[in-house]
Formats: sequence, structure tokens, C-alpha cells
Amino acid sequence: MKINPTLKLSLLLLLVISGAGTASAYIAYRAGSEALKGVSQPENNPTKKLAEGSKKSTEPTEFKPIDEKTILIKVYNHTHQKNKAAASEKKQDKQSSNTEDKTSQLAQDNPQTIESSLTVANLPLGVQDQGVKLEVNEATNEGNTITLKVNLQNEGTSPVKFLYSFLEVKDNQGRSLSAITEGLPDELPANSENFVGKVRIPTALVDDSQSLSLNLTDYPDQKLKLSIAQIPVIR
Repeated sequence: MKINPTLKLSLLLLLVISGAGTASAYIAYRAGSEALKGVSQPENNPTKKLAEGSKKSTEPTEFKPIDEKTILIKVYNHTHQKNKAAASEKKQDKQSSNTEDKTSQLAQDNPQTIESSLTVANLPLGVQDQGVKLEVNEATNEGNTITLKVNLQNEGTSPVKFLYSFLEVKDNQGRSLSAITEGLPDELPANSENFVGKVRIPTALVDDSQSLSLNLTDYPDQKLKLSIAQIPVIR
């Protein structure tokens, strides 16, 4: 039986095509294996991690309010750094020097007026608590302000901090008065020397007042109680 030459050719072509396809598949497989060497499958499913993170972020957390004392301490420490204190003290010294120059000039122009404005009674007055001394040595009328010359001294073994916005000034009728302090330190060192400063009160607030009182406490502990009453109002 003779095989048709056309059939032989067709079978030969099929064999060649099959061999070529098999060889191509093998070469492609080997090339892909070589390319993926060193690549490993992740240990965890990334979609699982995203789902867990989303779940945690939506879980409610307990609200814990910050203690008011902690906030006040942080604000105080931030706003009363040493460099600011030094700059403020320098400015106060300059203002005090200008005021003294003006007073000296006024004394030369009208000595009688200045002498009457410095008339003081019942002074000095002082108080001490836990080794900290507060004294009012002098009260003067400088036209627009009543000025109290005060001394602060710490004879204790621990430094004491003050926040002078907490200084309470009242008249004999119990009214609270606004006041400005000058020259007093924010922190009173232990076993320190005497610090001299001033407390200024607008005279418009004490027109009908006979005496004043000062109340000062430490900050933030508020363990000290420094209170001086019956400070005369100079007119």
C-alpha cells in the first residue's frame, strides 16, 4: 500500500509544528523560572492587614481629659523662659530709671509737692510664711498711680515660684483692684538675698479707699499665704 506523498508531507509538518511548540513552551518556562528567582510569596495577606487596620481605627477609644493643673504648668513654663524674663527685667529697669529721673526733675521744680506725696504712715508692714518674707516698705503717690515698694526674700531651703497675675489687691471696701508688678522675680531662690520691686495701682481705682491689702501665694502649689492689710492710701 502506497502512502500519498501529500499525506506524508502533512504528517511531517504536524510533527515539526508540535516539536517547535513543545520546545517554545519549555524555553518559555525556563525563562520565567529564571526571572522569578529570589521572589517569594508574602507571609501575610496584605488585604487582611488593611482590613485589620481599618477595624482598629474605627474602634472607639476612652476619652481622658488633661488635668487643668498640668496645662497651667506647661503654659507657665513656656511663657516664662529665662530669656524672656531677662528681657522683661531689662525693660523694667529702664522704665524705673526713667521714672526716677522724672521724679528727680519734679523735685527740683517743686520740692514741696514731692515731699507731701512721699508722706507714709504705718509702714513698713511685713508677713512671713514657711521662710518666705513679704514686706511693704513705702507707699507713694506718683500722680496717676499709687506705688508700693515691696521686698521679697526666701530664707527656706527650696526655691519658690510666683505668678504675679495671681497677686490679689483689694481696698478696705473689699473691691478687687488691678495692679502691675515690677522688678519681682518669677522664681525666688532658696536662701536668697532680698529682692526689691514695686506694685503699681491706678489712683482712679482708689479715690474713695482708705487702705489696701495684698495677698500673694506661690504657683502652682499655692501652699504659701502672704497677706498684708492696712496699707495706707497716699493722696
